[in-house]
Amino acid sequence: MFEFLRSYIVCLALLSGIIGLISLHKLPGNKAKFLVLLIWFSVLTEIVGYFFTQWTGLLNYYVYNFYMFVSFSAYILLLRSLLQKQTNRISAVLFLILFLISLFLNILYFRKDINHSFTYSFAVGVIVVMMLSCLYLVEIFNSNKILNFKKSVFFWYILGILVFHVPVLPFMLAIKWFLIKQDESIFSLVLFILNFLAHSCYIIGFVWSEKKYNY
Repeated sequence: MFEFLRSYIVCLALLSGIIGLISLHKLPGNKAKFLVLLIWFSVLTEIVGYFFTQWTGLLNYYVYNFYMFVSFSAYILLLRSLLQKQTNRISAVLFLILFLISLFLNILYFRKDINHSFTYSFAVGVIVVMMLSCLYLVEIFNSNKILNFKKSVFFWYILGILVFHVPVLPFMLAIKWFLIKQDESIFSLVLFILNFLAHSCYIIGFVWSEKKYNY
């Protein structure tokens, strides 16, 4: 019943991507502009993923596994660039290596046919990003940035990442372990709601942020 909502996810990404382009004047450095690039990469992924089966006759796990690899690697590198403490930055590098190892092991596990959902690599990626995000927030709350953290596009982008990935992880694992039955209608509804919340955070960040806090 809610399968049609999957197509509207592209519209959400397009909306936040367009607002990101309009807000480029408030995104002074490459690091801030990189956020807009990531959103447009998600737009491209959603479009290709939507038509992939129709074009190739194959399941679209190839598309989303590649997106997972690129996006989580980008999130970890982004968080590393935002962290100030050297120990936290080193932790980010180690977590990136851990994520890449999990991805390599997933590929080995499905070496005969890798067109499967890399759920466990996704779980590792979410946990790693969640831990690094906590370190980032702790650094903010222990510095003078706490006075203006809501005016930073990075804060809202990280919040959007967490709002989407933290709830979707237990849902996906429950499907993986057959704790709940996979229903495409419910799956589409959950993905739409979480994407709506995430892109709302991105849009708030672009609109509400101020240039001097986006370096």
